[in-house]
Amino acid sequence: MSEAKDKGNDRRPSVAPLVLVSSQRVDDSNGPAKEQADAPQDFAGFAKSMGAKELPDLLEAAAAYTSFVEGQASFSRPEIMKRVARVDPSLHLSREDGLRSFGQLLRQGKLRKLERGQFTIAETTRFKPEQRIAGE
Repeated sequence: MSEAKDKGNDRRPSVAPLVLVSSQRVDDSNGPAKEQADAPQDFAGFAKSMGAKELPDLLEAAAAYTSFVEGQASFSRPEIMKRVARVDPSLHLSREDGLRSFGQLLRQGKLRKLERGQFTIAETTRFKPEQRIAGE
């Protein structure tokens, strides 16, 4: 008898709809849309706008893009190497050249090692988007 009673009363309590906080709304017309429109849409555009042409500059720019544009606190060396290799396949980026340039950036203090396999960009990098805008 209780089964029949349960079938007849199949109502569930209504749940309030999910509401995004204002920073996550996509219909906010006076939010960060202007910033995003002014920012390069991909790493290739970012590197070009920052004037990165040689391998060490491209690696540093890739690290800056990963940190400042994508908002990642840390990154791995292979992640940065792959990003640079995708930008300009004509570079013929060899593993040895990439390792050498990455190590050079570490020794110069442009990149900092956080823990095994994880790195971050120095705050003093010349590829910081805000500094570039302020300096133009």
